[in-house]
Amino acid sequence: MSRIAIAAALSLAVLAACKKDDSSSSSGPAAKPAEAKLAFKKLGGLPLEAEIPGDANVDDATKTAGFPSVTIYAQPTFFVMGGNGDVGDIKPTMDAEKTSLQHDMNGFKQFTRSDKTADGWIIELEGSSMVDNKPLYGVAVRRAIGGMSWDCTTNADSKDEVAKVEKECASLRAAK
Repeated sequence: MSRIAIAAALSLAVLAACKKDDSSSSSGPAAKPAEAKLAFKKLGGLPLEAEIPGDANVDDATKTAGFPSVTIYAQPTFFVMGGNGDVGDIKPTMDAEKTSLQHDMNGFKQFTRSDKTADGWIIELEGSSMVDNKPLYGVAVRRAIGGMSWDCTTNADSKDEVAKVEKECASLRAAK
């Protein structure tokens, strides 16, 4: 199973578990939850840290995945995976990554961003949810840190959530 398919399945499971039953809410607009303060946090056993919500849980899945991999349980949940082409699912080029993303995203519609950066790339894409056919937005950020390639990915319900994860992924750095 590819990492985007795993990311999509985990994101859907987390979203389903976290959603409240709106039928019991009072009338009127719902209050927007306060954003958690961002702070640099070590990403499990990886040699990385990222500026993520202080209340985010980091689950190091390296042992079971067989390659450097963590899940950051925040809103939305996102994933950081590492490798150099010999382990994990790290694609060697942006074109190979786009082919993989296009194949893996349910109901793929289009790429909305495909930019090279100083140490990798940012790719945004749109598709549709497997559960309720609502729009689904994805992002894949590649970073090169400490001589290794790192992919930071998610699927989200909104473009705002994608922008939030992009910022968190851009903050990846060698752990201090």
